[in-house]
Amino acid sequence: MRRHLLRPLYLLAIMAPALSGCGQDNTAPVDVVLVGDRAAALSDDGAMDPARAALTSATHEGLVDFDAEGRISPGLAESWIVTDDGLSYIFRLRIMRDDEDELITADDIRRLLSDAIDLQDDTALGLDLDAIDAIYARTSRVIEIRLKSPMPEFLNLLAGPELAVQTGRGNPQVMVLDTDGTGEPRLLAPALPDSADNPFKNAEPLEMRILPPKEAVDFFQSGKAAVLLNGNVDGLPFVRMGGLLRGAIRLDPVSGLFGLALARRDDGFLSDPANREAIAMAIDRDALIEPFNIGGWVPTTRIVPAGLPDSASPPQERWQAITLEERQQLARRRVQGWSAADGAIPALSVALPPGRGGDLLFSRLRRDLAAIGLGLERTTNQDGADLWLVDEVARYRMARWYLNRLNCRISDAACNPDGDALVKEAMSEPDDARRAALMAEAEQLIAAENGFIPFGAPIRFSLVRGSVDGFAVNALGVHPLSPLALPPT
Repeated sequence: MRRHLLRPLYLLAIMAPALSGCGQDNTAPVDVVLVGDRAAALSDDGAMDPARAALTSATHEGLVDFDAEGRISPGLAESWIVTDDGLSYIFRLRIMRDDEDELITADDIRRLLSDAIDLQDDTALGLDLDAIDAIYARTSRVIEIRLKSPMPEFLNLLAGPELAVQTGRGNPQVMVLDTDGTGEPRLLAPALPDSADNPFKNAEPLEMRILPPKEAVDFFQSGKAAVLLNGNVDGLPFVRMGGLLRGAIRLDPVSGLFGLALARRDDGFLSDPANREAIAMAIDRDALIEPFNIGGWVPTTRIVPAGLPDSASPPQERWQAITLEERQQLARRRVQGWSAADGAIPALSVALPPGRGGDLLFSRLRRDLAAIGLGLERTTNQDGADLWLVDEVARYRMARWYLNRLNCRISDAACNPDGDALVKEAMSEPDDARRAALMAEAEQLIAAENGFIPFGAPIRFSLVRGSVDGFAVNALGVHPLSPLALPPT
């Protein structure tokens, strides 16, 4: 990638030398800048933030992986089939050896995969993975995964970085993370003999930086990187859309959860679901995103998008019969009624990202809540806040993904136990229509709690200078690093 991407960067540096000073030892152009927390991304025990997920996907391997367009591609498994009932996924592994040149068997991979799944027990992903009934090593090279009910996009879960494993330093399918003594990450081709089956035999080192949103965008816009990945709502306001950067932004058409979740509801104004609904009704979702200048963004009042295969929920939005002004009037009366009976309502606190995107969201939210008589304060610390921003891309198009993230095991302030029980029942229900009806009923119960206030789809963007081989926008917002290291075809 270096030869065909970085040449334009040097030209840009000549054309605009005043942009070259970005501080520290970051003057040399690099291939990719990742938005994220550098310390967490390079840690062995940090959370799986987007930067760490990108590095993990490049240096580990799942049964299957994602390609540059977000499609499923071979990983540890060279091929697979799905049975007609959708309950069995059968994978044929490629021939692999470990560092001691011992053959890696299906039972070895089954054990590694089971261990990775166990690590997700207390997470929303763990609830997704509860769909797995059993994992079997059928032969030395064949693994079968049985599901409790059909899950059309199950392979998307298997391709995630949390289930990727390392099988040894001699794996030709993964890259090697190295800092070369500088502390800055780069990905290297594996040290293997030059052979036809080494996909990285002509790859050059992939030089990277990991920076917070503003610094990452500035780094790209100063001509020091060919690609920026992992951009979200907090970094978008820093992007300059015109001049030399016209057309550089790439928006992924993702879906998922983007809105406010209740952090606590034990007492006070937020203890009443009707009061929480008042906040949801008060928000002008169109105006909320207007400062970000995102064309085609569609607001929603629903937790689960319409038309998903495992839900029979009707497609209409909430409060369709009344205007925004009427919603805010109704919400204001609820606030006044509570204040008259229980006294003044202290200002609510909301945890938002620390950057310019968080500033814009807070300004609009504070205005909308003021319209119904509520004060709003901002914090960057979720601990102690009343509300916090949820911003997560869906990995698969099913209602269970959305409802699992509002499960009582994950968010006890935004959940409904009866709704959780229906989701669990639906996962084992063999009849498609009955399963969809259970999911729709669960969604109604969880929505009625008003513990999550949806805004619309998450915002994900990349910045790409010119035409880059190995990059493509996609509905999952996944952009693996390995294809960017390969020479152009």
